[in-house]
Amino acid sequence: MTQLLEKERVRTEHLPQLFRNRTMDYTLMVIGALIAAFGAYTYFVPSTWVLAGLSAVWYLSSWIVGGVLLTAAFGLLGASIRDRSGYWTTNAVLSFALATLSLAGAVAAAVVLII
Repeated sequence: MTQLLEKERVRTEHLPQLFRNRTMDYTLMVIGALIAAFGAYTYFVPSTWVLAGLSAVWYLSSWIVGGVLLTAAFGLLGASIRDRSGYWTTNAVLSFALATLSLAGAVAAAVVLII
């Protein structure tokens, strides 16, 4: 009777890679950019246009909401890029850097709104 010799294998535990659809990331980016663009519109609109009477709360709060949405979108996108590649790529780092800048802009607008 022959015996089958099996080579021992060393197993390492890996976290499951969660490859998800990036639709939510891009949707948050578009909505955040539109809200921030509305804030820029209400800030730079001439005094003769319809939305010229809006107070500073409108454009600052639009920048805050847009910045928070862009922070979430870029953070999710960077995490997704990092998960798919398995290591830090330039695109993942750039996405996290843009998320940080978006959050800094939202915090700056909040500080100006409070003061």
